[in-house]
Amino acid sequence: MTFVDTGTGNLFSLTQAFRRAGADVVMTHDPAEVRRATCLVLPGVASFSAVAEGIREVRTEMLRRVREGVPLLGICAGMQILFASSEEGPGAGLGLLPDRVRALPAAIVPHMGWSPLIPRDDPWLRDVPRGALVYFAHSYAAPAQARGVVATSEHGAPFAAAVRQGNVFGVQFHPEKSARAGALVLRGFLRESGVFPSA
Repeated sequence: MTFVDTGTGNLFSLTQAFRRAGADVVMTHDPAEVRRATCLVLPGVASFSAVAEGIREVRTEMLRRVREGVPLLGICAGMQILFASSEEGPGAGLGLLPDRVRALPAAIVPHMGWSPLIPRDDPWLRDVPRGALVYFAHSYAAPAQARGVVATSEHGAPFAAAVRQGNVFGVQFHPEKSARAGALVLRGFLRESGVFPSA
């Protein structure tokens, strides 16, 4: 399990969550390490532009590995960077999903705290109960109708809470802060990505 360190946040709790799920974690911003990765995680506790800058040196290798079939999980701003662009600011996303990330149309932002997750029909989230509470901290999100959306939540209006397209996965919430529901999301990712097929 290779974490791409974008230099934009404290990764300790996320690393611990994956280790509790049984995964070995390596953290890197070295293109050579990314080239050898068999599973990638892209965290982001920052703006879209900051994450875009943080992956600049490893961007080419990340895209190459994903196109070769390596699973990638983007978390929070790491999910947003899977898309082509964002209203939040300049910088190119990875473009693995074609839509544009938009500001939440809510009276109060950022959206901070627990909200219900509404999964759609995807085996990744098969063990997560409909309406399970997960923890969000964001002001921008992909549209609920974006390509690949497999779960939604709502703050002012529905938005994309989780996406999946082939070997590309993303969650807008923080699974490491989302108690049992978050652990189920991570275990489902390990299963669906082939890291632990029986997880």
